[in-house]
Amino acid sequence: PENIMLLDKNVPKPRIKIIDFGLAHKIDFGNEFKNIFGTPEFVAPEIVNYEPLGLEADMWSIGVITYILLSGASPFLGETKQETLANVSAVNYEFEEEFFSNTSALAKDFIRRLLVKDPKKRMTIQDSLLHPWIKPKDTQQALSRKASAVNMEKFKKFAARRKWK
Repeated sequence: PENIMLLDKNVPKPRIKIIDFGLAHKIDFGNEFKNIFGTPEFVAPEIVNYEPLGLEADMWSIGVITYILLSGASPFLGETKQETLANVSAVNYEFEEEFFSNTSALAKDFIRRLLVKDPKKRMTIQDSLLHPWIKPKDTQQALSRKASAVNMEKFKKFAARRKWK
């Protein structure tokens, strides 16, 4: 997507930076906040359904971004904005073999735990930082993580497809 910038080019492990927080809002603890803004393929179901928002909505977006970075495909993109929003609301996505043949079970588990409809059941920031795909507990998990890196070729194709939509 346009808001994910590569900091390093032509390196095996590029770093990314997420930019453009023009629609971002600070949510004060204890205050209810609802919003209907955002790019349809990245918004959480609670945004689509105009429900109260919290950090859980950001965790959903991290799941979508991770899916895209590993596969070069968008998990919820439909033919129309309405179809995309319906896919988000129904949490209608798959790990298609065409895009995920080289992706580890741990990486898919990381995504799966973020793309949960109920915000209260979604992985938290703390949980995600301790997930074995992010913080491997043994050599096997570390090797699994290496196998599931950003697929630059697929990501470039994804970015090119978005420019023509």
